[in-house]
Amino acid sequence: TPDYQWIPSTVYRYDDFLESLKIMSEIGVAEKLFYTGENVDNGYIYGLINVAAFLAQSMKETIQYDACDENSWHLIGGKYP
Repeated sequence: TPDYQWIPSTVYRYDDFLESLKIMSEIGVAEKLFYTGENVDNGYIYGLINVAAFLAQSMKETIQYDACDENSWHLIGGKYP
């Protein structure tokens, strides 16, 4: 907001995040899974760090703007899309 205050997102919801995380960590996309740690002592900590990094990046690029498009930094034909 102009007063530098956070407002609730109209796009992002916690329940949707949890459902997506479950799917991405169990089924994945294109044979890729979201890493949530391993079944060893403190293995979950690496998973939590991965979730924190994902949320931090998402906040930086989309959540704070309440937008659903992410920035693409991949060059296509020598240009950014």
